[in-house]
This record gives sequence, structure tokens and C-alpha cells, in this order.
Amino acid sequence: MSPERLGVSVCLLVFLARASAAAPARPAPALPPPPGAIVNVSTESQLRAAVLSLSSNTTIMLAPGTYHLRDALYVNGTFTNIGVRGATDNSDDVVLAGLGMTDASVPFGIWVGGNVHGITIANLTIRDVFYHPIILNAGTQAPFIHNVHLINAGQQFLKSNPDSSGGGVNDGMVQYSVIEYETTSRDDYTNGVDVHTGRNWIVRHNLFRNIRAPQGQLAGPAILMWNGSSDTLVEGNTFVNCQREIALGLIERTPNDHTGGIVRNNFVYRSPTIAGDAAIGIFDSPNTQVLHNTILASATYPSLIEYRFAHTTGVVIANNLLDGIILARNGATGTVTGNVTAASAALFVNASTGDLRLKATAAVAIDKVPFVAACPLDWEGDPRPQGSAADAGADEYRFGTVPSQPQNLRIVS
Repeated sequence: MSPERLGVSVCLLVFLARASAAAPARPAPALPPPPGAIVNVSTESQLRAAVLSLSSNTTIMLAPGTYHLRDALYVNGTFTNIGVRGATDNSDDVVLAGLGMTDASVPFGIWVGGNVHGITIANLTIRDVFYHPIILNAGTQAPFIHNVHLINAGQQFLKSNPDSSGGGVNDGMVQYSVIEYETTSRDDYTNGVDVHTGRNWIVRHNLFRNIRAPQGQLAGPAILMWNGSSDTLVEGNTFVNCQREIALGLIERTPNDHTGGIVRNNFVYRSPTIAGDAAIGIFDSPNTQVLHNTILASATYPSLIEYRFAHTTGVVIANNLLDGIILARNGATGTVTGNVTAASAALFVNASTGDLRLKATAAVAIDKVPFVAACPLDWEGDPRPQGSAADAGADEYRFGTVPSQPQNLRIVS
């Protein structure tokens, strides 16, 4: 998706172009100052009043502090280029707090609907709500979610709903954010990002942690793009101790559940104690590419990349590094090439934290696969190849460098 589709200011477009090569969720690149009017708030009552009186080309700017929500914040009307942003670049400085995953008094954090074209939600934390910290409803287009920290959602963390005419929210972007449970979800009905009937979404450089259900249950995928969605880009994300990580499509339907899209340069780590399923599922999604992902699932499930159903044709699965197999199911067809299935924790800088960058001794992966034009950069934004050939997986090892620990993998809630 081109940045122009976001329908936001020129200065934000320049920022997006500059920031696209960076990868870890933390530190998040700073946004430029918002265009248009700014309404500064410092209390929950001021925030609620600002939302009720919101107009186009206006950003609500929240001072640092904890805002104890009495209800959801309903952004409902006809607006263009609006924003709800924390005043600093630290998402944990501003906290919108509900009453917990089992208290329906605060059903949502930020509810968006009506006719909203171009909303920015950035630089803040939303936690402990009954349903969804962020919900995007019919009439919303081009949402931009940047540097948010979403903690403990009763259902999906970010839910994007379809409309009644076969469409949905298009041209969304979720980046440099942390989405996590402190322990587990309340039941199996959860996802990190769940988009119905959405076109041209980008989900990149986020950390998903503990998107998993209580013992004996199986949570939904941390990223789920389905119900007629298309052309999704999922890149540069890190998943730690989730049960299912990425699904483009979920069920068999006519027309397809998902179409096109690329899944590239993602890190997936699961502890051996996490019961899971396929890490990347391409289900009823033709012409989808799965390129240069690293998956260390610690024997929690045998087939870590699956493509499924007869309409799933033209799939390319190339140059991935994993500790399991790649499986075609229910008549799916595609090209599977250059994948290395001999991954182990010994190959990586710090596997248990999700840092799946290669060590110099990772001979099984380094310089082993051909260059793929659709994946020219790695998880860190380094160009491929660095040696005589590209490396399998999401990281392209740079000889002579000593990797430092990315800040996003040091976050402790």
C-alpha cells in the first residue's frame, strides 16, 4: 500500500517513508507534530468532553497520566484527519484504564465509527477492557495505529468490522506497538489484530506477546485477516509465546477468505510449554507469499507453515527458517523453495526472548538461499544479501557485528 492511501498530512507521509526500514517495536520512531488544531487534555472528564466535541482536522493530545475510563470513548460522526495521541513518545506515559476483562462497564477503549476518514491513535496505552481496546466500525477508513501498548483485552485487541455491503475498513496501518496479555486471555475468543473484509492493511514492527488462552484452550491467531480481506502486508513483527501467530484467511468460502498479500521477515518464538497450532496459516488465500520468516516453536506443533483449501493457488513459500515442516492441506497448491527446517535455539542470539537474529555460527542458515526480490531487507532493515547468498529466515547476518538487544524484547509489563 502506498502511503498516499492513508489520507493524512504530507509531513506524516514523509515520516512513513523514512521509517519503513526500521524493525523493532521499541523504540518507536517519533511522529511529526500533528497538523490542524490541538486540544490538550489532562483529566478523564476533559478527554471525554473533547471526544464529544471533536471536529475534523483536530488532534486530542493527552498529558501524561492514568485516565480511569467510566465508559468507552465513542468517536462517532463524520470526520477527516483526526487524532487521539499521547503527548510524549513513550506509550506508557498515558494510560487509558478500564475496569478489567470481566467488568462490562468499560466495553471498549476507543470506539470508532460513522464516517471517519483518517484517524491516528498513537503514543498511549489502553488496558483492561471487557471487549476491545480499539474497535473500528463501518464508515472508518485509513486508520493509523502507532506506538500503542494494548494490555488485557476481553476479546480482540484491535477489531475491524465489516459493513453491511460487503466492504470494511481499508488502508489501515498498525505499527511499532506492543499487544499482550499479562498472563492469558479470559477464554479462547481472542486475537491481537482481527480484520474483516479489509483491503491493503499493513501490520509491521509490532510485538505480540502471550496471545494465548487459558490451559486446555486454543486462542485465535495474533494477526487474523479474513472474511474477504485482501493484499495484507505482515512484516517485521515479533511473536513471543502466542499459540497461533499469523493467518491470512481462516475458513473456506466463495469468494476467497483472503487474497494476495505478503508475510515476510517475522520472528516467532514459543516456549515448549505453550500448546499451539500452525504459526503461519494461508487458508483460502490465493497468490500469497510467505518469505524469510523465522519460526522456533519448540516442538509445540509439527507443521508450522500451512496452506490450505483448493482455492489457495499460486502461493509462494520461500527462504523461511523453522523447526517444523511446511504442509499443504485440502488441495492447496504453490511453490515451496529454499526453506530450512533445521532451526534450533543454538542458532539465535537469545531465542527465549524472541531475539531470533542469527549468530555467526548459524551455518545451516547463513548464505544458503537465493535472493528474493519481494524481500530485499531483513527484520532490522539490513539489505540482502550480506554474503554470497541470502540467509534463510528473517535476519540477514552481518559479519563482524555484535548485535545489541532490541528494546522491544526487553519490555516487561
